[in-house]
Amino acid sequence: MEPLFFKPIPFKTVWGGTSIKEYYGYDWMPDGTGQAWAFAAQPDGSNICQNGPYKGMTLGDLWNGHPELFGDTNREFPLIISMLCPRDDLSIQVHPDVEHARKYGYSLGKNEAWYFLKADEGSQIVFGHNAKDEQDLRSFIAEDRWTDLVRHLTVRQDDFVYVPAGTLHACCGGVIAYEVQQCTNVTYRFWDYDRTDVNGNKRELQLDKAIETLHYGDAANHESYSTTVNAYGRCERVTYFDSDSFRIEKLVVSDGEYVVNEATYELVSVVRGSGMAGGIPVKVGDHFLIPQSEKVVISGNLTCMMTTA
Repeated sequence: MEPLFFKPIPFKTVWGGTSIKEYYGYDWMPDGTGQAWAFAAQPDGSNICQNGPYKGMTLGDLWNGHPELFGDTNREFPLIISMLCPRDDLSIQVHPDVEHARKYGYSLGKNEAWYFLKADEGSQIVFGHNAKDEQDLRSFIAEDRWTDLVRHLTVRQDDFVYVPAGTLHACCGGVIAYEVQQCTNVTYRFWDYDRTDVNGNKRELQLDKAIETLHYGDAANHESYSTTVNAYGRCERVTYFDSDSFRIEKLVVSDGEYVVNEATYELVSVVRGSGMAGGIPVKVGDHFLIPQSEKVVISGNLTCMMTTA
């Protein structure tokens, strides 16, 4: 079977701009788009298949009706994979871990990760905080010492950052990121820099739930992951993160070819260059599913991000 291609779902945001159109060549996307889902099967958005025998069906339809493409589908589709291209800083936020998510009716927490395809000089993200415990945290808030509270991490092109649930974080402007999240589409907004809309209204915060969810100590303030690199002639496959939540890899093909033949499915996004995948021309901004146990040859000069769960 040939790879199955899916159309991204764009979202206009207060921090969006035009960089997603410019980087990925999406002339059809509206200005102000800050994020686009490459793969999702959410009630408010499920990507539509563009080719093959399942053309016109959503990713959710395939997950629920064609388990032979994926393997274990006795669960909700586990991922949201996005292109994240902020013009301005996102709000500072936190996602629930599995314990807190289940308290509110969700089966999974929300771990996430970013791979930075581009980053302006001096780009930073919010990652972690300086509070010792909840009492200390509330003191920072009561004294309006938000900038003293949050920690920052400098990021550069080709950096990878894992953001476990319970971590205070924010992606900031000036970057283009490949984003992987668990499918619990819940975000608690902690602070939004006191920004207002055109009517002078501040965006709603979910401060109580954010505080309830927040983690403390070293584990919540230092990124941690291990990277494995395997070279195959003119190709390189890098495993950035492999856990029960997801496995994220990068495949770099340099004027060569690589055979993908996995026991599980792979969600593939072309993030640089161009080439062929299963005999079909591909370029930056294409997103396709390789069904489980299918053999697909990827060739040319391109970089792909590959994720499964």
